[in-house]
Amino acid sequence: MVGTDRSSSSFQPKLGILTFVYILVILSFQTLFSEELTSLELNNGFAKRETAAKSPLHRKYNSNTTHRSKYGYHHPQPPYPPIQHISHTCLINCNTSSEQVIHLPTAVPHLILIGAQKSATSKFQVLADKYINVITPRKFEPHFLDVQVEGALMKMIRANETEEFDNSVCRFRQKYTAFFNMSQVNNNTMSVVMEKTPSYMLLHNLPLIIDVLCPWEPKILVILRDPVDRAWSHYRMSYSRTNLNQQFATIVKKEIDNFIANGLLDNATMSLDDFEAGLANNSDVTSSPFVFPQNTTLEKYAQLVQLYRGNKKKEYLIRGLYAPLLLPWVNRFAKDDRLMVMKFKDVFNASIVDEVLRFAGVEDTSVDVDEHYDDYEGGEMPLDPTIRLYLKFLYQPFDKFLVQLLGEEWEGWYE
Repeated sequence: MVGTDRSSSSFQPKLGILTFVYILVILSFQTLFSEELTSLELNNGFAKRETAAKSPLHRKYNSNTTHRSKYGYHHPQPPYPPIQHISHTCLINCNTSSEQVIHLPTAVPHLILIGAQKSATSKFQVLADKYINVITPRKFEPHFLDVQVEGALMKMIRANETEEFDNSVCRFRQKYTAFFNMSQVNNNTMSVVMEKTPSYMLLHNLPLIIDVLCPWEPKILVILRDPVDRAWSHYRMSYSRTNLNQQFATIVKKEIDNFIANGLLDNATMSLDDFEAGLANNSDVTSSPFVFPQNTTLEKYAQLVQLYRGNKKKEYLIRGLYAPLLLPWVNRFAKDDRLMVMKFKDVFNASIVDEVLRFAGVEDTSVDVDEHYDDYEGGEMPLDPTIRLYLKFLYQPFDKFLVQLLGEEWEGWYE
């Protein structure tokens, strides 16, 4: 039998070409930003399991009792289901009379931290690693889903390479386990396995790829920071690690020009130089220097970010457009309570970190050391106040979109 899939003691046939129809339909809806992307469900590795194969971590929300944002998000609340390890088996067709059986005694990971970069994601993983039942990867940031998986699978989807796609998905599941100490995982039935790679948040197709690759339904975690502080911290990191010789002001000017060229801003936007000159002349600083396209919705901004012609991984300002970047993640994971978004300052709160790990399935939140939390004291050089004010105006409309996306608790969240 070619292209079969076993998970959680159930055995379900793949649907061949129909799975590609499903993927292509979903991609079409993503392009149009339909608010409901999960209406089509298939009983295979491309979609969510429905019966016995559904992850024990999965918990549907009660729409009658839970207040959610316009887009279906709310901060998941306890009681959280405890972790239950499930196995997974898939087959690789070797174009011979035999097939290779890939069996994962424990399907991992259970929690994926997707960003944002420079928002204490490293601090969170270091803290999580101190918990007795949390297992982190051998490589601090695997970059597996973005570097190896997403591009390869999307290329096969668009080329309609159904059989090779099935084989590659199975191989990628096996490769994913190589980032973790699987002996430790399999010997501890209470272990929760996590990984963090902050660039995952930039890839709009990755939510779909995660559902295809990981039918055991891992939880998704996001940490957000004041976008101006995040951009400045990003620059400071690049400055210290590389031979970067550009001033931050120069980079801001260049990237604002990129925003204009990509339709994120109108060309009537005031430059940083003109804004600075206006401040020197005591002009009204309550007026934004930015002109945004009229009547542009969050869905349209998300599409513009997807189509952005630039290097999203290396640029500093676009990573702070949180609402457009998170929309595909909210659309796919929020209504199943698989997505949690936390604030930067909360990484330094022991009780909140405990709660996040319980959300991931950790029952015992004991730690290996006693003093494992430190207050954040900054320590970075201060950002020029004119640039800070300029960028604050840039992010204001997107902060409002974030309230629509995540709920009223995100109103003025970093002020």
